[in-house]
Amino acid sequence: MALFITSESAATRHAVYAIERTPPATIVAAGATVVAMVEQFPWGPDGEVYTTGGVKDFIDTFAPGGMTRTGAGYMSVIGKAWPILKIVRVVGTGAAAATASLPDAVPAQIISVTAKYKGTAGNAITWTVSNATDGVSQHFNLTLSVTSASGTTTDLFQNLNYSGTGSDSTPDFTNMKLTGAITKLLAGRPINGTGTLGTGSDGAVTSPNYVGTQGAADKGIALLEGDKTIDLVLTADPGNSLRAAVNAGLAAHADFMTDRIAFINGPSGQTSAQAITDVASYRSFRVCYIDVWAYQRNDTDGTEQLVPSAPFAASAAANLSPSTSFSWKSVTVQRLLSSITRLEAARGDQAYTNEQAGICTLQQEDLGGFTFEAAVLTGAPTNPAKRKFKRTRMAHYIAKAVKVSLREYVDSPNVDFNQQDEINAVFEFLSTLKGHVKVDPNNLPHIVDFQIPTISDFNAQADLDNGLFTIPANVKVSSDQEKIFFSMQIGETVNVTTSL
Repeated sequence: MALFITSESAATRHAVYAIERTPPATIVAAGATVVAMVEQFPWGPDGEVYTTGGVKDFIDTFAPGGMTRTGAGYMSVIGKAWPILKIVRVVGTGAAAATASLPDAVPAQIISVTAKYKGTAGNAITWTVSNATDGVSQHFNLTLSVTSASGTTTDLFQNLNYSGTGSDSTPDFTNMKLTGAITKLLAGRPINGTGTLGTGSDGAVTSPNYVGTQGAADKGIALLEGDKTIDLVLTADPGNSLRAAVNAGLAAHADFMTDRIAFINGPSGQTSAQAITDVASYRSFRVCYIDVWAYQRNDTDGTEQLVPSAPFAASAAANLSPSTSFSWKSVTVQRLLSSITRLEAARGDQAYTNEQAGICTLQQEDLGGFTFEAAVLTGAPTNPAKRKFKRTRMAHYIAKAVKVSLREYVDSPNVDFNQQDEINAVFEFLSTLKGHVKVDPNNLPHIVDFQIPTISDFNAQADLDNGLFTIPANVKVSSDQEKIFFSMQIGETVNVTTSL
């Protein structure tokens, strides 16, 4: 007789039976914060959302050794911490991969070589044909390499055969960093020699290449519409001529998706007054506007470069609990901003004016290091109650967890049994977040308190009959200690009493 049965109806003998029950619903929060950057890079795939496997994978893919590593996109990624970073590489209309045709002695073109990715960077790639490692005269080795102050990257293909004798070679390009294709044009063997690829192009980059078409998920920022895991989104430096349109595109994307926050900044060199004028164009409760730009050293020759400010804020926010403001003045945040060598400008007391206008301001601490004056949203002036970044961030955090975890109940019977299971799951999830406030509120997602109001007040019978069910929740998040006062009485006549 079986130990476990699936239902009571399966019990035929007079005995004791075990039935495994389905566990109740559980709300599971999302893991690490996901950041997406839409920007130009010298190399890498375009037309897709690429999830990097860490900083090394980002470098190998979007700026391998030999490529330029001083562009705004590259500088905005390095020197920062990214739990999960996704990249959409922007190229312009008409962008093309570099190619070269390799001849025999006639000369007739035997093979063509195509760079792995589009871009003018491919025009610096050198090809070299040499004797085959296996010693067969009709075979050959092919090397593609690129070298500059940033290093050297090399692809090596050994013992290629396109001679017409024996099977043609079918190289695997999966792990190649420079080579996308080798195409046979004519049977034969190219002569030994060297040359460079050419006709690679970045194309003419315009704001539509950055923004794409909202709702179409076609390119640029719009490509991110199909990825529901993204929490924060930004660009680096599209350039002053495109910046307003790209910033507007980011703000529109965040408001269209409703589940993410965009980080933007104005041009370098602007004053606080100019920043306050600029931010008025991007009022939203899903957008952070960051001022001022900062210097950091490149990893090619150590030269200081001016870098947009939005990536610094996005990186800091990504590494903190969603209930902790990225304006926290802790060593934790200062370490996250440790690649900054100096700021383009010091705002001083103007940082407060910035905050009232919905601007987050980079500042230098008196004892060194860098932090942000405040973490506010651009919509702050229109509704101060919704001005805090972490209020929106926690709303996204909680809502995403509930949405994903309760999906299994969609189209289940709309009856008390299932409804109570869902209510219990939400209660337990919020209870856990409330418990964190007494454990480690600086590093764990937390709330101060919550309430599940009377369910029937939100669920008229007509709504239930139409397949609707509402789980109400009132959630209180913690405030930030924006101002700390030390009240001291000091002097020769002060009376001091001992107290525990």
